Formats: sequence, C-alpha cells, structure tokens
Amino acid sequence: MNEVIRILGATDADEFRRVRLDALRLHPEAFSSSYEDEASLDRAQIVERLETPGLTRFGAFAQASMVGLVGLQMPGGTKVRHKARLFSMYVEATSRRSGLAQQLVQAVIDRARQGGAVVLQLSVTVGNLPAQRLYDCMGFRIYGTESRSLKIGDRFYDEHLMALDLDRSGHAIG
Repeated sequence: MNEVIRILGATDADEFRRVRLDALRLHPEAFSSSYEDEASLDRAQIVERLETPGLTRFGAFAQASMVGLVGLQMPGGTKVRHKARLFSMYVEATSRRSGLAQQLVQAVIDRARQGGAVVLQLSVTVGNLPAQRLYDCMGFRIYGTESRSLKIGDRFYDEHLMALDLDRSGHAIG
C-alpha cells in the first residue's frame, strides 16, 4: 500500500473535514469536540484551523485518500513552551493495524522534539484500550486521570492523562 504521513494545509480542508466528522460521529466519547459543533463549520473555518500558528495537523494517506489524522499543539508562552500536546488522533477502521497510527504518533513526537518540547502530553478516554495500547507501546505513561472529563448526554467519561518525556532518549515519564 502506498502510505504517506504529511503536514496538512489549506488544500486538504475538504478531506480533513470528511475524516474529522467521521471520527466525531463514530467515536464521540474519544474527542472533546462534538460532531454537531464541527459539522457547522464552513470551509473557511476549517482552513483557518489548518493554518493556526502553534497547531500542526498531520494526515495519513493511503492510495492518495486521507485515512487518519492527528494534531500537535506547541504553546508559545515562556513557562509552558517546553510542553507539547498530541490531540485528535484518529485512523479509519479500514486502515487500523497497518502501522499508520504509530507513524502519525511518531510524526508528532519528531515535530515536538524539533520544536524544542521536552514533554509530550495527551489524554485518552478510559476504556479506549486500543488507543491506550498504542500510546503505551510508543512510550507514553499515565500520570493522572481526569474524572468526568467529557459529558455526552447524561453520561460522563474519565480520561487518562499521559506523557512522554522527549529529552531522555525517548523514554517515558514515570
């Protein structure tokens, strides 16, 4: 399979929107954004998100079609610029177990290191075992749990907070 991981730009807005909305529709408990909120965004707002300074979005492409995405946030403040955040990780079901998820996470790790981050943080919904296993195998470790992090309807979801220590030869915190 011809697979590519690359940074997304304005020309990827339509494909990004398609994959992002699928992720939110199929797995609402895995993301802090809602399908309804994001479906209301127009193309210009999607392009603006893809071009926001301090945020980098990566896409995974198989046979020239976007099948996965992930985001990286690099804060600019003096006291927090050592920390980066991985967010919005998703790979379509047909492309799971192909190695694309690991490649997306590795792209974020590499870019965070290049940007000078020494810690890469993320959150994962408690009970999302495939995602947690992915992050575990990439070296992330749980450092806390946020109770009632998300609310969908009348149900609350907790999230594990995970981190990877980037300045110690890729070994995790903990």
